[in-house]
Amino acid sequence: MKEPSYMIVIPKNEKDLDDPKVFMENLAKNEHIKIKDLHVDDERGMVVDFEIDGAGYEVALDPVDVDIPEFVRPEHAFTDEEFKMLDEATVGLSVSMDFDGDSNRCFYDQLRFIDALFPETIAVLDCPSEKLLSGKWVSLAARSKVLPAPRYLFTVQAISDGGEEVWLHTHGLKRCGLYELEILCSNKETFNDHYKMIESFAVRMLESDEPIEPGDGVFIGQAAGKVLTLTAVDWREALKFYPDAMIGTEADRDDEVHGEGTYVLMIYKNDKDEKEKRYTPVQDFNQFLDQNPMYMFSSEETKRMSDLAIERIPFMIKAFENKENTILLKIGLVVDEKHWDGGKPQREHIWFELKDVKDDKVVAQLTQEPYYVSGIKEGDIGTYPFSDITDWLVFTKEKRISPDEAYLLER
Repeated sequence: MKEPSYMIVIPKNEKDLDDPKVFMENLAKNEHIKIKDLHVDDERGMVVDFEIDGAGYEVALDPVDVDIPEFVRPEHAFTDEEFKMLDEATVGLSVSMDFDGDSNRCFYDQLRFIDALFPETIAVLDCPSEKLLSGKWVSLAARSKVLPAPRYLFTVQAISDGGEEVWLHTHGLKRCGLYELEILCSNKETFNDHYKMIESFAVRMLESDEPIEPGDGVFIGQAAGKVLTLTAVDWREALKFYPDAMIGTEADRDDEVHGEGTYVLMIYKNDKDEKEKRYTPVQDFNQFLDQNPMYMFSSEETKRMSDLAIERIPFMIKAFENKENTILLKIGLVVDEKHWDGGKPQREHIWFELKDVKDDKVVAQLTQEPYYVSGIKEGDIGTYPFSDITDWLVFTKEKRISPDEAYLLER
């Protein structure tokens, strides 16, 4: 079931591919990478055994024709000039690597390897997730000390039959040694929430120290006081609950695509159902979707987002110099002691508008009423250290830019 992580690098200058010595010299210059072995395989091309910060990998490199399928979607914004360069690109370099261990770390290290080969690329086609990644984003992510978001390892596709029915399914999880996920018989009103359910479940699979097996219950959110516990069910079994399905049926599958290693998300309504492995369609939760459902972020992901926001504060400060931009900051404030958990301080993460930057602190105005922090109210202005920032957003005239998209602020 496991598949290699197969990416195609599209460099800015195709001539860089003419002589492998050029990009191999780039690789040798990288202080984090140590080449252990290099040989040529008749089927796989050039094979490189290397270590990056002590982790060992084997990567196969091979020139390939560039042909971006129509179903591949750009994950990032590209300029008109970059789209023109992509249209004119004819040759790229495939970089194929098996993930072993922490998939998030493996994905990050594959990007670092690519960035070392080609410091300037137009784009990287991540074939398992069917995403086209911006070369500028790849470079920024590879040189960061913070791993990319787990959602980059997979894509959730929404397929419509031309009517109301929507079939949601993932691509990319098999390279992580995991099963792919689906939701059957969604529709145009509910598929956004169903998308979030799949994404939340997939991230939990990627973060979990122990495998989440089919049938295991996973709490991923709540709405109207009702908890949402999902489980994975073999698609053949799940189809029995959807006799009227028009897409995602057996006719839409084969062993290669959406066949083996594919599971449909179902729900456990309560603890008793979970204990007895009695699941029902996710549509049983639809009645609560209009009551502001909350999907849970793990503490690991919350910290990763905060670390990235802090690391990329210089981009935010640069954007603040343009007074036409509006910048919002999410700041973690310690809640009142009566709301602490087991005597441990908790934080409420609240949005502020940036008003000034002073050394390693921000002056910001509260944009909403806090729930668990007394003594402050909407409109109050305070001074907070960078270390309390957990997220930020830059609003330009054209777009909204998050820390993950900071490469857009370099243009």
